[in-house]
Amino acid sequence: MKKIILALLAITSLGIANAQTPFILSGTSYAQNFDGLAGGLPQGWRVDSIVNKNAGLGNNAITRFSATAVSWAGSTSRGFKNLASGTTLTSAATTTDQNASTDRALGIRQVASTSGWDKKDSLVSVSFNVANTTGLANFNLQFNIMSLHTSAKRYNNWIVQYGIGATPTSFTTVSTTPTTLTIDSNFTNTAVSVNFGTALDNQNQPVWIRIMPSDTTMGSGIRPLIGIDNYNLSWTGLAVNNAPQLTALNPSNNAINVPVTTTSLTATFDKNITIGTGNVTVYNLTDVTSQVIAAGACNVSGMTVTIPGVNLLAGKTYAVQYDSTCFKWTTYNGFGIYNNSTWTFSTVPPIAPPVNSLNETFTGCLAPALGSFTQTSELGGAQTWRCSTFGHNDANAVSMNGGITLADNTDWLISPTMNVSAMTNPMLSFWAKRRFNNGVTTKEVYISSNYSGDVTTATWSPLTVTGFAAIDTTGWKAFNNTSLMSYKANNFTFAFKYTATAANPSDELTIDDVTITDGPVSTSSVQLENMNVAVLGTANDGVLTIAIDSKSTSNYAVRIMDVLGNTIYNGAIQASIGKNKYSIQLPAVSNGVYIMTIGNATSRGSVKFSKQ
Repeated sequence: MKKIILALLAITSLGIANAQTPFILSGTSYAQNFDGLAGGLPQGWRVDSIVNKNAGLGNNAITRFSATAVSWAGSTSRGFKNLASGTTLTSAATTTDQNASTDRALGIRQVASTSGWDKKDSLVSVSFNVANTTGLANFNLQFNIMSLHTSAKRYNNWIVQYGIGATPTSFTTVSTTPTTLTIDSNFTNTAVSVNFGTALDNQNQPVWIRIMPSDTTMGSGIRPLIGIDNYNLSWTGLAVNNAPQLTALNPSNNAINVPVTTTSLTATFDKNITIGTGNVTVYNLTDVTSQVIAAGACNVSGMTVTIPGVNLLAGKTYAVQYDSTCFKWTTYNGFGIYNNSTWTFSTVPPIAPPVNSLNETFTGCLAPALGSFTQTSELGGAQTWRCSTFGHNDANAVSMNGGITLADNTDWLISPTMNVSAMTNPMLSFWAKRRFNNGVTTKEVYISSNYSGDVTTATWSPLTVTGFAAIDTTGWKAFNNTSLMSYKANNFTFAFKYTATAANPSDELTIDDVTITDGPVSTSSVQLENMNVAVLGTANDGVLTIAIDSKSTSNYAVRIMDVLGNTIYNGAIQASIGKNKYSIQLPAVSNGVYIMTIGNATSRGSVKFSKQ
């Protein structure tokens, strides 16, 4: 992108997510390069769904905006996005090139009819809202509109409109140069010019300029991906704005996973700031509590104000407000924040207390809850670990699939914090399978003793699981009895890490039935007509633990014999549908190998186990 030098006092907004506050013009022009989208939508900008070009504003769709950078090929889902700009990259740019690009664009991706979203795939818009144009005239607009998805098969035309008033009930379409703005499967970057004539002159009320499609997409297949960049609005006359305006926030608006170690907040303005009077209030919206910090306690360095002494708790949502008298430029007060939407963020989830055993079947998995596990996307974001309906012994598991599109992905499936110090010989076992063998991905298991919610700051060590990295089967495979002895003295977390690169298509990895047992899981198991049976560990202290996955409620006869065929135990078990776990107290017999037979009227099987 060419860096724009603004005339006189013009301001480049740096990405404050304050889409509901109109922008107050100053100088003779306004420029927006969208390079700060990682911090949210710029001030004055709004995104809408369910928009009618012949009516007023649509439904505020801020929840459909994601500040996370995504690639062009990975942007097949609906929404408003943070994309690399096509003004400095070509269609051959890799995902790595796009992620590294600081030249950003505001992206729009339409979808098919979806209730609550857009009903027709054309009904979306992006709008810039200014507080007024008093004393100003002859407005002209230049911007770039780009087609960024060369796999798109559909096409449509885009228009520019304006509306007058705080909530205009109608918008007027204006002529553009070029006259027709068609977005299709071609990788294009079109420079657009708009002359508003006298339509926006000297308005003492809010003015809106919006960009939207004029029709539904035509053709069939994938819909186009649109990028907006280099938005430059100019006028005649001098707009004077003496009130300092926010340009950036830290944490940014709508930020998530803010560390609880954060003890200060910062706000950056467009002018050098002095401290006034009044208070900053940090609201804990989750617990309905607040913390008041006097403006006089804040620190200033040029345009940046630091708000100290903030106390944050894990798993909470916060909103920051402050009085208009807090931060000033010379004698002019700022505007203040008096709502819970302009500056809001949430902290990292709380770390659950350690658990001392694990038998995770993912039964009833309902994303984003993945049983006792959590997922985090270090790179990519469009694809994540999620619930699967193709389980090992039941209907549920969890899977990660980078998809057939070429994209970089690094995704972690993270266990709860474990404390197995009471176990004599802790062992990790799980089942896994791979699908779509044309994929090339890296599959690893890691372990950490200092994970606290951020995978990038924890120290991870590889856990050697024989054969897992090279798993090559489309059927389920057991990975049993990985020793955790080296880690049992301290709390630890382990994680399945899936890595895909843009250089190759990706396969799918599914994980299920993750256990930590005291002693090895028996490698001898039996699958009967209506159930699967496995011995968990060895029979320590005369107690045999077995797992039964039953497809029906049924009574099973259990008989245990030594290797000479002598019966040492006879009993019965009633198993319910699903996964069952039972402990059988054995008689006082010597250590060694024994055989358990189990069955009912329709099927029967046997399993070997050891008593120690």
